[in-house]
Amino acid sequence: MNQTESTVYKYKVEASSDEEFIAKIDDYSKASGPEVYTAVFKILAGIDIPEKKGSRFWRESLEHRLKLMKLLGRYVDITTALSDFLQTSTEHLSHPRLIETTYYENVVRDTIYDQLTGLFNRTYFDETFTQQLSLAKRYNTDLTVLFLDIDNFKEVNDTYGHLAGDEVLKQTAGIINLEKRDSDIAARFGGEEFILLMSHTDSINAFILAERIRKEIELHLFSHKSDTLRITISGGLASYPLNSDNPTQLLSMADSALYLSKGAGKNRISHFKKEKRRYLRVKISQPILVKELDFKDSIPFSGKSKDICVGGILFENKHPLPIGALIKVKVETGHNSSVLLIGKVVRIEKFSENRYDIGMTTSFNEMAKAANHEISAILHSNGSP
Repeated sequence: MNQTESTVYKYKVEASSDEEFIAKIDDYSKASGPEVYTAVFKILAGIDIPEKKGSRFWRESLEHRLKLMKLLGRYVDITTALSDFLQTSTEHLSHPRLIETTYYENVVRDTIYDQLTGLFNRTYFDETFTQQLSLAKRYNTDLTVLFLDIDNFKEVNDTYGHLAGDEVLKQTAGIINLEKRDSDIAARFGGEEFILLMSHTDSINAFILAERIRKEIELHLFSHKSDTLRITISGGLASYPLNSDNPTQLLSMADSALYLSKGAGKNRISHFKKEKRRYLRVKISQPILVKELDFKDSIPFSGKSKDICVGGILFENKHPLPIGALIKVKVETGHNSSVLLIGKVVRIEKFSENRYDIGMTTSFNEMAKAANHEISAILHSNGSP
């Protein structure tokens, strides 16, 4: 074999001989554990070997190769020796067949890479993430996940077309791939979402890398045909063991951190923060009527509630409201009944044309004043002083 080249998980192994290839595989196994041997059997033989057998099978296959060369009196490459060992000494390769390496590598590439961006795909990431988290637990090392989402990507597609949107996705992926470290695993998670897996990385160092990626994307001039535009990206971080040791929960935490960035104005990176709400929020979807107080000529407008708690309400409507504005919200509860809430606007986020999410905290003092005013009006109308 004049040139051996194979992708073993996140490593690209290049060697000028089988002996050099074998030495590099052993070096990688010392750094990352027995998963490397499992990957070798998957890439070279196309079979799944249990991790607990991988190291032993690799060692025995190398011994088998030396025996074959001594018996035949000629050179035997590692692929031939591996195939013969698996067929004659194990039950894992009962019906081998020949296949062109280039064709096989193309099949593997299509299976693990996203065709548009060239990054790993969601399926590959999910498998690798579980394995890397297991290694982090075994060797007591840090691991951090970064969720990234392009801000206002729908507007790019609507304004410039989907081909321009595809170009933005490809160029964004290129920046992520360029800025990440060799040991990091970058994948397209879906749509305009990307994810970066950083092994041996705590939350602080992960934030430094995430900020570098964010700034590079913010400064980059994206181009498609005659169109040029700038975009921004928001991100969320969650770490093992700081936040969780459960892979599903860790991804959910990174996703929650991403939406903290979105809610705080976008184009930023946020760490996961534990829920600090004092009250239970309940998802609701009811018609509401909103009116800004302290303005005699303010016009009521309709909207839709999203969730509510004792401390406030989140609702959607077509009109922006200034932060700090005092508003009255009437929530329809059905059966010709409603609830009146009064408070201040503490959050506003535009998520599409003429669509805003508005968060309001309840002011019990203002509600008490309104109740007193209503009671006074009723007493006055009945002739009471």
